[in-house]
Amino acid sequence: MRVGKRSLAARAATFGKFFRQQRRALRGLEAWARPPQANAPLLLTGAEAGWTGSGHMLRAGERFRVSASGHQWLARPLGLVIEPRSTVYMRIGGRMVRKLVADDAIYEAWGDGELAFLTKALSEFADEDGNLLPGKRKAQGPGIAITVAPSDAPPTGCGCPEGWHHLWRIGDGRIYSGASDSIAVSTHGDVGILQRPCDIELTPALRLEWDWLVERLPSDLPEDLAFTHDYLSIAVEFDNGRDLTYMWSAGLPAGHVFQCPLGWWCDWETHWVLRSGSEGLGAWHSETRTIAADYREALGEAPPARIVGVWLIANSVFQRHEGQARFRNIRLA
Repeated sequence: MRVGKRSLAARAATFGKFFRQQRRALRGLEAWARPPQANAPLLLTGAEAGWTGSGHMLRAGERFRVSASGHQWLARPLGLVIEPRSTVYMRIGGRMVRKLVADDAIYEAWGDGELAFLTKALSEFADEDGNLLPGKRKAQGPGIAITVAPSDAPPTGCGCPEGWHHLWRIGDGRIYSGASDSIAVSTHGDVGILQRPCDIELTPALRLEWDWLVERLPSDLPEDLAFTHDYLSIAVEFDNGRDLTYMWSAGLPAGHVFQCPLGWWCDWETHWVLRSGSEGLGAWHSETRTIAADYREALGEAPPARIVGVWLIANSVFQRHEGQARFRNIRLA
């Protein structure tokens, strides 16, 4: 089994660099982080045990506007702050979660019932209806204020390329744009996973091929700690629920394989560092990976039967640096 961890000393050194970086950034973050709107109908701090009803009853197809202001400090001494667009989720009639597309956006009701809200923060969903996995939730002030109003305007788009959709667990956003075969990625203080479903037998010869141009990495530090886990990658999803993701790392060596350091994801996602450092940034690179062989080498077990999706992943929610890339000619061959 190839999956491994760096030494405790190496990870401690990374955390030390992260701590110094975040302390330097803290003053600017405190100036940037505006308080929630005063007298808003809803103020969510993250301490809520579950969903909070808004009092707005909707019918499918009805349009409404959601405006959110404020922020939540995940860990203020570490400069870890999260915006509404990265943590506020909605559901209607107790079903089908959706994330805010932006802090101020128009939506079309996807069901009948009361509109309710939740700030997810570091919690995790148990299902697509938004029930939460067990775990303590605590207040993360100053909180996020939410207002809802009827609207006749068209729904706010998210620029999702044709044939792709956002992973419900992470939610919609505006990170991805372009055509189905040429996708631009731009992330800054947010997170998104774009999925292209498929159903293909995983034979020994099956390859994932793609071209990518990474202009800017969203981390300057090794990404194998929870709070430095900002990165860009492409992944394949298997019918056993696992995914293997090929990433460009800022500081981990090429060939390093590790489990995702985030809760819940650590049981399902494996990262393979394909390229490392700044060399090659700003130029196109063509890649080919034999999936079954990589799965066996990374996880030390027989590969599953089928591929059920290809993903693009972009995360910059922790350190809030910018990440930019383009992907084209993605195919399973």
